[in-house]
Amino acid sequence: MPSITQASLETLKTHIDIIDLIGHYIDVRRVGSNFMALCPFHDDKTPSFSISQAKGLYHCHACGASGDGIKFIMEYQHINFQEAVESIAHFFHVPLEYESGVPQKKSEILSTLTLFYHHQLLKQQEIMQYLFSRGITLDSIKTFEIGYCGASFETQKAIQQHNLDYQEALEYGILGESHNKPYARFANRIVFPIHSSNGSVVGFGGRTLSQDKNIAKYINSPQSKLFNKSKIFYGYHLAKQFIYKQKSMIICEGYLDVILLHQAGFRNVVATLGTALNQGHLGIINKDSPRIYMCYDGDNAGINAAYKAAKFLSQQSKDGGVILLKNGFDPADMILLHQETEFRVALETAKPFIDFVLESIISRFDLHNPIQKEQALKASMEFMSTLSPLIQDDYKEQRLPQMLNIEKRHIKKTYRNSHKEIFIPTHFENIAEANILVNMLDSEENFYLGMQFLEARHFRQYHEEFTMIAQGIREHDRIVALRFKSDAKCFSPKEFAYELRIFLLGYAKNCVRQITSDTRLNGAAKIELIGKLRKAIERLELKRELVVV
Repeated sequence: MPSITQASLETLKTHIDIIDLIGHYIDVRRVGSNFMALCPFHDDKTPSFSISQAKGLYHCHACGASGDGIKFIMEYQHINFQEAVESIAHFFHVPLEYESGVPQKKSEILSTLTLFYHHQLLKQQEIMQYLFSRGITLDSIKTFEIGYCGASFETQKAIQQHNLDYQEALEYGILGESHNKPYARFANRIVFPIHSSNGSVVGFGGRTLSQDKNIAKYINSPQSKLFNKSKIFYGYHLAKQFIYKQKSMIICEGYLDVILLHQAGFRNVVATLGTALNQGHLGIINKDSPRIYMCYDGDNAGINAAYKAAKFLSQQSKDGGVILLKNGFDPADMILLHQETEFRVALETAKPFIDFVLESIISRFDLHNPIQKEQALKASMEFMSTLSPLIQDDYKEQRLPQMLNIEKRHIKKTYRNSHKEIFIPTHFENIAEANILVNMLDSEENFYLGMQFLEARHFRQYHEEFTMIAQGIREHDRIVALRFKSDAKCFSPKEFAYELRIFLLGYAKNCVRQITSDTRLNGAAKIELIGKLRKAIERLELKRELVVV
């Protein structure tokens, strides 16, 4: 096999964005100027895999795995150097030269057909008029590279004329086969190219204008080595710089929503590709940890999808809210009706995810009926039990009593009966520990306040990290990993004092539970220890004072 020229290899390296490359395979998250992830080369429980976009290198602080993008692909896919280089060249659409002087036969089928379909669209006045009627401008048609796939034979002819690979056409879902005969999957459809985060076309979406109800209105490319619709947002390649700058992301349902909002100046907008928001999307969302605005259609299907997304994002402790559009409108409708100002107001008054979920749950019950009100309370608390205890406490004290129009004592009683009040799941306990420590790192005032009341024994998972922070250590790998793992917002001293009090309260209640069940202690010792803890709990919970536990 002829080897790749050194000049060609160096050219390829200038095109490699190591975050886009590694992020295609594993979830990565920005931490300061670098990115971190769970290491794919060992059983990593806490993020130890650091990636430098500026240097184009990765390093695992736990197992020692390190290298550049080529090394990563070699290790991750278990292939040799040349195979890894060719795989990356294919991913970034970069041609390679070999020592024989013959260029690599590079896959150009998706980019070539994108251009072909785009030119076909510009010839179709009827289709162009339809797009104009939907508010899409000629500039947007060009920016988003919108096209049109006509009769099936036209695509097949284009593949032949451009000497494109037939097997690749099948692999990427451009062609399908029926009774051993090929056909164009997107025949008679408007074509929306779908891009990877680096701008390469990885698949297509197609919309029919047919009124035949037996024909699916929208279809996407099938799953391929380039296209995974559960890990891609439509329009992200254009939106990513604005998401980073604005620290916010608008997530819609459709291609037209993205295009029209983009036209109207909302450049941080993307869309899911016919799938519910899921873990696969977190790889993109976590890159910059933006505030997320869910803006689905205002019909019943859209509201249901928004509910599922809001529930998912709440459980991931993501900041943001649901944009509620009136009259069953979708975002594209509002832009088409020149209601950009109204949309901006809806954006600014987005319903927080947890509020939206709780209101949706409560709306299913008749609160005038005492039995149904109790059922609404139980259903609400079942959802809340999946959230961080710090969030639970805030909603238990204020928002939930208001929503249900009941006194706080009834909610507390229900919490006690369900044992939710004194039990904090380990996962959320760890989140609380991380949030406290990150805020001590980020604020000198919070640091000194925390040091007055905290010791290493208060931390089940992060006791070593607390000790390092107390000693002034800030750059240790474990501290970097801690920052990566926590989605904590930066608390003011007043907010931090509240979070610290709730943290100590949870610790004290856990101690009571553990002492009660400890068979090694005699009755007198238990009574003495629990008595001291009860006094601390009373001051923390009822008097709302900070106290050493």
